[in-house]
Amino acid sequence: MTDYAVIVAGGGPTGLMLGAELRLAGIDAVIIEKRADKERVQPGALGLHARTLEVFDQRGIADRFLAAKASARLRRSALVEALTNWFGRR
Repeated sequence: MTDYAVIVAGGGPTGLMLGAELRLAGIDAVIIEKRADKERVQPGALGLHARTLEVFDQRGIADRFLAAKASARLRRSALVEALTNWFGRR
């Protein structure tokens, strides 16, 4: 049996970020997750809070998330435009 200073319950975004921050701080932590697969049970967040972006920026990963969000927004805009054009022709 292995002993850890901290056990993080839940491998979602918050648990993963907490586990990563603890390890970066030199704290022996482990993340446990009850689901065996990575399938989402419910929809995820639709946006990012300013403070979340600040923390991501401190870790050098904010641009990756902003790019993904921009891509999703562009895809959604293209879909809305396509559906609007389709309904306009009916």
